[in-house]
Amino acid sequence: MPLEELHTSESVTEGHPDKVCDQIAAAILDQAIKNSLSFNKRQRVAMEVSAKGGENGGTLMLFGEVTLPTGVTLDYGKIARDTIARIGYDNPSAGFSSKLDELIIRITQQSANIDHGVSRNRTGAGDQGLMFGGAVNETPELMPMPIAIAHGLTNTLTDVRRDGLTYLRPDGKAQVVVLYRDGKPVAIHRVILAASHDPLVQMGQLRHDLTQQVIIPVLDSYGMHLDRPDDQIIINGAGPWTIYGPLADAGTTNRKIIVDSYGGRFPHGGGGFNGKDPTKVDVSGACGARFVAKGLVAEKLAREVLIEVSYVIGQPDPLEITIDTFAPDETSEQRRRIEQRAIELLDLSVDGIIDGLNMFQPVFTTAAVGGFFGREIFPWEKIP
Repeated sequence: MPLEELHTSESVTEGHPDKVCDQIAAAILDQAIKNSLSFNKRQRVAMEVSAKGGENGGTLMLFGEVTLPTGVTLDYGKIARDTIARIGYDNPSAGFSSKLDELIIRITQQSANIDHGVSRNRTGAGDQGLMFGGAVNETPELMPMPIAIAHGLTNTLTDVRRDGLTYLRPDGKAQVVVLYRDGKPVAIHRVILAASHDPLVQMGQLRHDLTQQVIIPVLDSYGMHLDRPDDQIIINGAGPWTIYGPLADAGTTNRKIIVDSYGGRFPHGGGGFNGKDPTKVDVSGACGARFVAKGLVAEKLAREVLIEVSYVIGQPDPLEITIDTFAPDETSEQRRRIEQRAIELLDLSVDGIIDGLNMFQPVFTTAAVGGFFGREIFPWEKIP
């Protein structure tokens, strides 16, 4: 008798309060990278952002550590306001907007103690911790099916908001439940979509438009369908959603770490990715592990791979590297080939990841929405 299981993942749009904060933190990092390109010195960035709506545009708090080469400056307020406006919060009537009636900035340089451990001949890890990277041959992007579809739904929801469904607002969520049989995805069990909207839109129109323009096209792109759409689709389960974004819910950076990674299919080390320069192994270690795992699956050395890597603050090399292929019948020769190929794919020291994947690129604002993994626009997603 086949073993059946249900697996769920969620994603959120660019207008979700936590994602607004993630994008602002990442935009500051990206601008620091851009402004420092002509200097032979890497900047240090560890940004945190919090947002809350209000009657006149709301409150935004920027705090963290930023160290830049001499002569390089950042206009933190402009970066934040431009990001908020780009997302779609440009009208104070929404209770949060780029106009902001309160902007609090508390930013200092990186601690000299941390810098002493990082800035060496071989770059030391900016913190201790463990990171995971995974890949599985369920989708073209070698990502788990539930998170791939969930991101497809939120990305498409944003696209249709910008391209035609003008009654939609920036905040939104998606959740997908996939039926697995004997370890492989075979059907969609449930799709949940939530979209903020203009108060005048009718729920019947919202359901029709999002089903036809978002849900069905995304499922079709993955070769999936719904047998009973009326029963399997939930849209705005709580009813109308007209109070949204940071007015409805405060936002803070790195509260969506499972959305940013694998949707719960693989473990997460616990450290968020957004607003951190690549010397922070929370992000570079996870990206390096994903690169190796994806390479092993792409080369068909395994159907599924999970890599765990850990670091000690100030030390350049990983403390340990563990590879799991979830294959109980794997032979010693297959294991030897996998371990040897993993070493060849990428040096997982801090410099090995940063230099091997050219990670000091201004791509982190894009990564802040729709997941860090599964899109080949990122250097750590290139198949060797």
